[in-house]
Amino acid sequence: MAMKKAFLPEITYMRGLCMLGVIGIHVGSYALQNPFVNLELISVLEILSRFGVPAFFFLSAFGLFYHTSVEGPFSYKEFMHRRIQVVLFPYITWSIFYLLYTGLTAHNLGNLHPGPLAVNLLFGTSMYHLYFMVILLWFYVMMPLWRAMVKVILKRPVFWMVLLFIIQVGVDYVSSYMLGRWVTEHLSNNPVLKYLFDMRLNYWVVHYVWIFLLGAVCAERYETVCEYMWRYRYLLGVSAVGSILLMLGSYYYVMDVWHYTVLEAIYTVHQMSPMGVLYTGLGTLFSLFLFQTLPMNATMESTWSEIGDKSYGIYLSHPFWLLIISGVMAKYNLLYTVVNVLAMYVMALGLSYLTTVALNYVPKPLRKCILGH
Repeated sequence: MAMKKAFLPEITYMRGLCMLGVIGIHVGSYALQNPFVNLELISVLEILSRFGVPAFFFLSAFGLFYHTSVEGPFSYKEFMHRRIQVVLFPYITWSIFYLLYTGLTAHNLGNLHPGPLAVNLLFGTSMYHLYFMVILLWFYVMMPLWRAMVKVILKRPVFWMVLLFIIQVGVDYVSSYMLGRWVTEHLSNNPVLKYLFDMRLNYWVVHYVWIFLLGAVCAERYETVCEYMWRYRYLLGVSAVGSILLMLGSYYYVMDVWHYTVLEAIYTVHQMSPMGVLYTGLGTLFSLFLFQTLPMNATMESTWSEIGDKSYGIYLSHPFWLLIISGVMAKYNLLYTVVNVLAMYVMALGLSYLTTVALNYVPKPLRKCILGH
């Protein structure tokens, strides 16, 4: 029997941090409704928070490979059985919940009919955050491929990860900035195929292969990775800060020099842009390093642990509370000022946390369908 791996609190803390970033992105979408939007606020919510989504793929791969190493036995059947329970069941449950809620509020339950429901489930469009789970499920389905790739990568990890990074930047660049125009020009007469391409961000795992495999490699050689991060900590820190400045610089540049709108800037400087891929990798590693090395008192440790432990439920439920809060704000004609946006963020986080705590008391058979455990 394989020895049980040590618990890594920094991974739990990272889950909490990424979840905070994801909420920031979604709150930022509401903040953009203010015609006099604060550019600095958006730079935090919509630019710097962007690493949260791909970093979750890093953490997912880390957890999978840390506990099921490529050097040990692997049962694909048992693996998929567990993943279906943890991800697929909650995905279906929350998809139907959001379709039901939005359908009732719009007085139109058409999306719950078999055809539209199937499309929503296939592409994660029941609510704006659920596409992540679709991509994650595809990563799980392709697990034998990733294990085979990791075995090869581990022989020359630096070489392969640098090469994969370059390929990833190229693939994401083409998909983000070139493919859309090509699809419009060549597939307009084929609506089904055009839709499959238009929805590529919702299910193509190819956009996040590098960060996923980075998580896998770090898990397989974690002690070595920690040693290197400590040895080159100053370089890592400077590089991470440099990637932040590159993201922010690009954000302001396209607005100032190219005269992009704020929305156009966000759609240009994102996690799949060349600077975004770099920022994701460096930001993830540097955050992991900080959580691993910086001293924290008992209160801070408890707070990050609690946020990390509840991150899944918070992630699943926070759009519901954002809808409620935005509805209340609309009723009372409250603008998305900086203060109101920050209050919205805190309220959504707090209410989602309390929702997750409450859901943990639901009977286990039902809880498995809601939270996967």
